[in-house]
Amino acid sequence: MIDCASTISSQLRVGDLLLLEGPLGAGKTFFTQGLLKALGVDVEVTSPTFVMVKSYQGRMPINHIDAYRLLDLANPVQAFDELDIDLESSLIIVEWGAAFDLTGEALHITIEIGEGELRTITFSGTDSRWGQLQL
Repeated sequence: MIDCASTISSQLRVGDLLLLEGPLGAGKTFFTQGLLKALGVDVEVTSPTFVMVKSYQGRMPINHIDAYRLLDLANPVQAFDELDIDLESSLIIVEWGAAFDLTGEALHITIEIGEGELRTITFSGTDSRWGQLQL
């Protein structure tokens, strides 16, 4: 999973929105840790479950969001908007993010649990650039 995250890191840029999905324990934060390390973040990366948003600086500004607690709200997209994250000035990574494709151009990353430590990662997106993603 770390190798996969590292591979796509070179293809990301400011303004990209990555939406991670998968059940509890699938490895969304683990994937994000590998991605941020590859992007030059040299501090410990932990899940922002209770603080909602953690910001990092690597080769670009990065906002890591855990939207799990927003999903039960009456209007989760409005609650996400109220986090007041500028989607154009950083790379945005959203765990539990399927409901938050605010740009229509997000890269959806789905992590499925297989047997043992096996994980299957699926990438999809409507932006033409994601169809050219090199893995």
